[in-house]
Amino acid sequence: MRRTLSRWGLALCGLLLCVTARADTALHSLWELHGKHNTVYLLGSIHVLRPSDYPLAPVVLQAYRDAKSVLMEVNLEEISSEQVQAEMLGSAVLPEGKTLPDVLGRERYGRADALAHEVGVELSLFDQFAPWFAAEAISQLQLTQLGFQPQSGVEMYFMDRARSDGKSVAGLETVHDQISLFQNMSLDIQAEYLLSSLEQAHDLPKEVDAMVRAWQRGDTQWFAAQLQSELGKDPRLYQSVLVARNRKWVPKIEALLDDDRNYLVIVGTGHLVGQGSVIDLLKKDGIGATQR
Repeated sequence: MRRTLSRWGLALCGLLLCVTARADTALHSLWELHGKHNTVYLLGSIHVLRPSDYPLAPVVLQAYRDAKSVLMEVNLEEISSEQVQAEMLGSAVLPEGKTLPDVLGRERYGRADALAHEVGVELSLFDQFAPWFAAEAISQLQLTQLGFQPQSGVEMYFMDRARSDGKSVAGLETVHDQISLFQNMSLDIQAEYLLSSLEQAHDLPKEVDAMVRAWQRGDTQWFAAQLQSELGKDPRLYQSVLVARNRKWVPKIEALLDDDRNYLVIVGTGHLVGQGSVIDLLKKDGIGATQR
């Protein structure tokens, strides 16, 4: 589900199941990799949560305690810099002379406008913005109205704990990498992304409750079905949003297994299930991951 993949404020943001896992209370969205002298924990996250979704499962908290360092998709501390804020804003705005109605065309814009009105959003507010940004902003607005808060997300929770505990925090990629992900999409692909997001917006309140429950019980099949429904229809999105990034991350994760310290690696849950996922790519490299 796109809304679980990569969400840091208003940007970003997580496929087909190829790892069999029991969906019961004995499992969580947590995997273990074992090096010769250490353990690397892979934790699937939900980037925004409600305060009521805490406390986290004991096995997840224990993985954090065992780890000496924490890695995330991006180091969230980068986002507060003025340079990054300026880059984010610049990437969100359409080039001069272009508007959202121009990019979508009359038919698609009319459809998008009607869908936005169904969830109480005036699409014209985003007429100067790129379609990807409009999609993320509308989804974030909905999630906020449902009580989900970026500061209550899994990454923010562990970043705050790592600060207090003196543990290092690093990113598998940079904020610039995530911004480029959308900037490098054609405007037509972005337009389809926005339309798809709005088509799913009506069911979001019901979806997010199911998402949190599935995440809490490590139900990889639920996430696989959702990701197939949302991203599986467009191989271009599937590859760029998930698989290409996973391929860049896997060598960095494998290198951690040569260390003597334990690590906790936190990425959107969608990156850990399905064909082309981190777990799948590790398996192809002969590295097994055990779901906890």
